[in-house]
Amino acid sequence: MINALQTLKSPLQTPGPIEKAVRQPASRARLMAFVLDGESEASLSSCLAQLPVPSPMIRRGGLAGAIRYLGAERSPESIIVDISGAEMPASQIHDLAELCEPGVMVIAIGDKNDIALYRDLVRAGVSEYIVKPITAQLLAKALIRAPASDEASPISRKLGKVVAVVGARGGVGATTLAIHLALHLADQQSRRVMLLDLDLHTGDCALALNLRPTPGLREALANPLRIDSVFLDRTMALHGERLFVLSAEEPLRVDSEFTAEAVDKLVGVLRTQFHYIVADVPRIPGSAYWQALDTADLRIIVADQTLRSVRDTVRLREGFSAARAEHSNMLVVNRNGEGGRRAMTLADMAKVKLQPNFVIPFRPRLFTAPGPLRRGALTEVVAALAGEISGRAIGRKRWWRFAI
Repeated sequence: MINALQTLKSPLQTPGPIEKAVRQPASRARLMAFVLDGESEASLSSCLAQLPVPSPMIRRGGLAGAIRYLGAERSPESIIVDISGAEMPASQIHDLAELCEPGVMVIAIGDKNDIALYRDLVRAGVSEYIVKPITAQLLAKALIRAPASDEASPISRKLGKVVAVVGARGGVGATTLAIHLALHLADQQSRRVMLLDLDLHTGDCALALNLRPTPGLREALANPLRIDSVFLDRTMALHGERLFVLSAEEPLRVDSEFTAEAVDKLVGVLRTQFHYIVADVPRIPGSAYWQALDTADLRIIVADQTLRSVRDTVRLREGFSAARAEHSNMLVVNRNGEGGRRAMTLADMAKVKLQPNFVIPFRPRLFTAPGPLRRGALTEVVAALAGEISGRAIGRKRWWRFAI
């Protein structure tokens, strides 16, 4: 019996049954075209056959079809879209740009030879506008054209937004908030999202999503010269269709130090591949972790109402102000009401100039009940946060937001 017990292992020692195997991301098409009619399809197909474009894909649907496709599938590297007959093509190009991944080239084709339309389309984000009939020479010029970064179209030069989530102290729910925020942006807003867990030893993002961490994140941070899109494609795990995870689970006795330059390189490459990068940043006062916070477009501090948490929130805010004051900061107070009479009140926090943007009440039954997380204060705040981040703000309940 004793020998049998010694051979048993805990679930964490036998990860196979409780973890999903790493699934590789779907391959990205080089070029896709969305045309309106058979004549345009035949003409475009003939032109592409004369050009060194591997496996181009042509679909029907025009501009509206392109928007529908990108709402569900990954963006190709280049898109040709037929705007013939569109009532407000520049406005619809803006909608298309919202769905495109960073770095996508968009070429518009149409039946109107109008300089005002051309300027509107370029301002909206297209790289080139070709008036029908299409020729191989015009198409080749548009595809081969490689403008300088300051001359590139708004779509091709756009970068993903970085959101850093950090807890004022341990156990306040920063990782939970980061995970649900990334899930919401990926599943509800159909965005390509990277969840980056920078706690290489005890990070919980992969564990919470039932994924197996890989050593790729440590290798990337240890050797930043290796970081590129191909390396990251082999390293990141996929959850669902649009949420990608970079995490690690390094042995506790192994040092995993990395530099601020490595973090800067990693985030820089990720910004060219994802709409959003949600970084779960541990509370470690090192230059590499400050770099992750400094490069973020939005820093979210998660705190509770303990004196220690309030003190460290003030210190974090001061650190933000000393670094990149032009970036946005938010404060989320979690588990409001948990501390009872001994907790610092929101009025007490206001005395040290801490005005929370969102307050999540203490609802332990939501987390102890079996099954998926039920809709409640957390999911509603996550939806509101995602709306603030994406610019799709929804109606707020009275307790969600406070004047800053």
